[in-house]
Amino acid sequence: MVIPDWIVQVIIGGGGGAVIAWGMFAFLGKSWVKNQFAKDLEEAKAEISLLSSRRMKLHDKEYEVFPEMWEKLTQAFNSLERFIISFRQTPDFTRMTESKLKEWVEGSDLSDDEKSYFLETTDKHKAYMRILDFRDIHEAGNNLQKFHEHLQSNRIFLNPDIKDKFDEIDGLIRKSWAAKKINIEHPDDGAGRSLFFEAFDTYEKEIKPLMKEIEILIQNQLFPVSKTGTKGKDKIDQA
Repeated sequence: MVIPDWIVQVIIGGGGGAVIAWGMFAFLGKSWVKNQFAKDLEEAKAEISLLSSRRMKLHDKEYEVFPEMWEKLTQAFNSLERFIISFRQTPDFTRMTESKLKEWVEGSDLSDDEKSYFLETTDKHKAYMRILDFRDIHEAGNNLQKFHEHLQSNRIFLNPDIKDKFDEIDGLIRKSWAAKKINIEHPDDGAGRSLFFEAFDTYEKEIKPLMKEIEILIQNQLFPVSKTGTKGKDKIDQA
């Protein structure tokens, strides 16, 4: 606090005026300090309110991102699972007459290119399975790309721990998908066959456990504490 010059002069000169001046200064000083403190307090409150508002908006955005992020991740995961673990029931083409075979083809959902490939191939069962395999490659690849793009577009709104887990599973799904894709494209190659086991191991030993971990992290973020004071993770562990 700066002491006014006239008060300084009076105090230096001494006498009763100095005592009066000092008393006035002490009184005014207290008032000034009180007002300054109140001003600083209001400014601090305003700054805290602004920071709190920004933080709330960031959390609100994070809560908006989670549902669609989880939906796209589960779509990528499910399509990868179908791609790697294929249990299919197919017609017995060996028992069909040529007319029945053509009738089945015309009634199927095969594209024109798929129909041509199927009819031109001697081993109908193998041809049909390869058609389904390449459909699965396309579906899983598309779903993986949608998840990847959504993650890149919204990563700045994510908690760093969750973002790292999303990045990790994004890479693992891509790795497993690529290995299985090479296996499908080169089924008779020794390296291609070994890649099937690599794709399955990545899916079974790394991707599935990580999916559960991400689910727990998201639930803890959305529902930090239950009514009983139990965190989401504890509830999941008990289930």
